[in-house]
Amino acid sequence: MSGFVFEGVRFFESTNFAGKSITVDTGDGAGAVSHDTPPALFFGPQAVGVGIGGPNAQVLINNNDDFSRFIILIWQLYAGFANLNKDFVTAAFTIV
Repeated sequence: MSGFVFEGVRFFESTNFAGKSITVDTGDGAGAVSHDTPPALFFGPQAVGVGIGGPNAQVLINNNDDFSRFIILIWQLYAGFANLNKDFVTAAFTIV
């Protein structure tokens, strides 16, 4: 399992979540300013269900590699994910 653990919580970074633009007044004298903020998603126990169809997760080699000049690998998994308990899922936004 990847990610990193901080105080018993495992964190994963993703760069493909849609951000949110919010306007706040932080009290610094500049007035209301617009900020782009990334989401943080928190999942509790048994919040997400996973169904795997076909073979389990596997690493495949791409043969279009310029006569073995490059090694091109992909990670493949046919799976579906479902929210089993929405009470254990929450999203948070922060201003950095």
